[in-house]
Amino acid sequence: MSARSSQSHTSTPSNILEQVRQCAASVTRYPLDILTEHAQLEDELGIDSVKLAEIAAVIAREFQLPPDRLPRNGKARTLGAIAGAVKEALGTAPSPVVTSAPPPVASAVSAGVEARAGTHAPDLLTRVRAVFARVTRYPEELLTPHADLEDELGIDSVKQAEVMAVLMKELGLGDAPKPSQRLRTMAAIADAARALLPAAPPVVETRPRAPILAAPAPVPLRTELPFAGKVALVTGSGKGIGRVIATRLARAGATVVVNSFHSREDGERTARDIVDAGGRAVHLWGSVAQEEHLERMFAAIREQLGGLDLLVCNASNGLIGPFDRIAPRDWDKAFRTCITGTYECAMRARPLMAARGGGSIVTMSTSMSQRYMHDLGCQGVVKAGVESLTRYLAAELAPDGIRTNCVSAGPVHGELLGMFPDAPERVARWESATPGGRLCTADDVADVTELLLGPKTQRVNGAIWVVDAGLSGTVDGLLPAARAS
Repeated sequence: MSARSSQSHTSTPSNILEQVRQCAASVTRYPLDILTEHAQLEDELGIDSVKLAEIAAVIAREFQLPPDRLPRNGKARTLGAIAGAVKEALGTAPSPVVTSAPPPVASAVSAGVEARAGTHAPDLLTRVRAVFARVTRYPEELLTPHADLEDELGIDSVKQAEVMAVLMKELGLGDAPKPSQRLRTMAAIADAARALLPAAPPVVETRPRAPILAAPAPVPLRTELPFAGKVALVTGSGKGIGRVIATRLARAGATVVVNSFHSREDGERTARDIVDAGGRAVHLWGSVAQEEHLERMFAAIREQLGGLDLLVCNASNGLIGPFDRIAPRDWDKAFRTCITGTYECAMRARPLMAARGGGSIVTMSTSMSQRYMHDLGCQGVVKAGVESLTRYLAAELAPDGIRTNCVSAGPVHGELLGMFPDAPERVARWESATPGGRLCTADDVADVTELLLGPKTQRVNGAIWVVDAGLSGTVDGLLPAARAS
């Protein structure tokens, strides 16, 4: 994108808005027509706080403004609000001539912290910032040491826990500062981590680590492909369990429609990996919680692929965290994605499947919908609704030859487990409470999903199949450690 012209200070509001929309399009690669002035960035467009920070950095460069002059997190709900902030900043900005460059962030931070905490402070704080940048994908210049992580940067407690797990591993520490300490800034985290370090800091390997999400292991070639000639849509299949299911269906002969919303790049990569492996796949971006997105997606399936045979409603949303922190907005997002989104996908799939003689739908739930698990209240409650919806869909769609079943999965090894506070301790407790001592994998969930979609379960309809290695049959491991004694 070209640099701001010398006339930018006198740009009309419409010109500023247009530039802001172009910046947002360059970062998200969204179609420009959906980047309207009043569209809600997170709820309607799926632009989370990480992506918003990237957009803010691009806009700041475009208008030659400091990034901290732009609204962040909850204050930047629309592109119109951001354009208004740009206009205000341009109107109050001093002469654009810069007399001297600001000191580098790292050195400015180091001076202040080193005075308080010793000679290793600069390196440690730099390390903390680097880990935050790598995990959140925020531009590092936005990660100032004293910015409030949640209120200013939009890094919620779940993402903070993920960063802390990576940081503690890189520092060679077994224990992380407890969430109750409310470490609100990177400077505070550096101080807390320093207190846990031995006198001689351990040597930490600095090579880039392999990504957590690797390509699924090859599946042995089959002599017959049960889904040959079938078209399958897997929502939320850019990563995690959805990616594994999409890949497995492609290997079983299906043409797979990979869908992603927040993780657009991951969705495109999943489709590309399937094609590179000799399968057939396309990627359709869109949110199952947005009606106009669903209209576009299902129109594309009808026009480009001629119909639909299989549907896996894997897209999900739901706060992971303390029950008393679930806000009305969290309930709304979880319900619209898991309940309304599943219903709308199924009803749009109905005529496409009926025209081909029938089809099969699998919804996704959690085995904790019928049990209590600490910090899973939002998802557990909403997923109980998904199971009820599954039974209703099974009865309603059966006359069209469509079966609807549900896979109710327990904790599955993968990136989702890292979102829980105190994840390593919880995983160890869950494994010890699981008969056999092992949690499930994404492939275990995909095994059952593939079976329910396939011809071997023709008489199974309205069923809820629990896949959690027996964990939900126990009590120990589901409660917080303090209560499970």
